[in-house]
Amino acid sequence: MEVLTSSKDETTIFGQEVGKSLKGSEVILLNGDLGSGKTAFVQGVAKGLGISKHVTSPTFVIMKKYKVRGNENDIKKFVHIDTYRGLDIGELADSGALEDFGDKKTVVLVEWGVGLGHYLKTHNIKFYTFKIDALSRHKRRIMIDENFELKSKFF
Repeated sequence: MEVLTSSKDETTIFGQEVGKSLKGSEVILLNGDLGSGKTAFVQGVAKGLGISKHVTSPTFVIMKKYKVRGNENDIKKFVHIDTYRGLDIGELADSGALEDFGDKKTVVLVEWGVGLGHYLKTHNIKFYTFKIDALSRHKRRIMIDENFELKSKFF
């Protein structure tokens, strides 16, 4: 599935729809070039999960965890990981970043996570791959994993 957005706000709103569609235990691998809109999308996902706190990219700290309250699917935690610095599985394990993967009350979103697919498959952890492409200054194309079920129709 492909979605086109024409502003940062639309990218965030679409992320919010994705967040509302999550049930828990999902891992989303989010890919896209620098400046493609990944952070705006992640902020929307967090808002869709019911997180009111401002979400920022964890590039230098690797991971940020947020408590989720009042989510209709009983999701309790949102984990945002950034592997831009090229961290391998061992480094992620050492940081504690892998401990929440597959937890039924947790959603994990990994920016620059394309390299984790093999690990997740071999550990039978459900994951979805999303990719954001900047088509122009404001327009974005968001490619959504064909197995992801969006709760509502967007655009």
